[in-house]
Amino acid sequence: MFSRASFLILATVILGLFSQVHAHAAVSPMLGVNGTPVRNNVKRPSTANPCGAGINVANSINNAQAVTAAADGSFTVTAIAFNGGVDGSRQMTAQVSANGRGQNFVAATVTKNGDRAPARAGNQQITAKLPANTRCTGGTAGNRCLVQFRSVAGFGNCVVVQQGAAGAGAGANARQGGTRAARAMLAEIAERGEEAIEVVKRKASQWIWA
Repeated sequence: MFSRASFLILATVILGLFSQVHAHAAVSPMLGVNGTPVRNNVKRPSTANPCGAGINVANSINNAQAVTAAADGSFTVTAIAFNGGVDGSRQMTAQVSANGRGQNFVAATVTKNGDRAPARAGNQQITAKLPANTRCTGGTAGNRCLVQFRSVAGFGNCVVVQQGAAGAGAGANARQGGTRAARAMLAEIAERGEEAIEVVKRKASQWIWA
């Protein structure tokens, strides 16, 4: 027969285990999950499984929903707590694998974090920033990074972050600048007539040595 004290101790242990089973948090969009993650999708990132057990990074990164980083490397994701308290913490740390393979992680900065111990389940946007001069090279397109998020309680997952918008804009600006320069040179050639060859030589020299 159990004494009352023994019963209370056993009940406390069971309740503790129950709360741990139901203590989860995730970050969306989540690598390996289509749509919004649910409780059963939650992982515990580790050294052996940086995105959580069962996640094949190489097979998932190209088809994953990606977040696009701004020109300064910042991006926003959604932290989801499936219960309140520290075990459902939405306060995250982040680290980045620039090659998108889940290797060579370096620390990223979380500039706007979530609640350490939310009162109840719910969502909260958090903002992180890639380290300065990070160049994402993962995926078929060669512009994807892998960012691992981990909560205070050790729950978390990976998010795919892509670069490209800023680079595309810079390339367009460069092309426009080159076009303007070419038009200006042609206009000068037409105006100066017999000095055209010297103009071409001078312009070519400036471009070579610029």
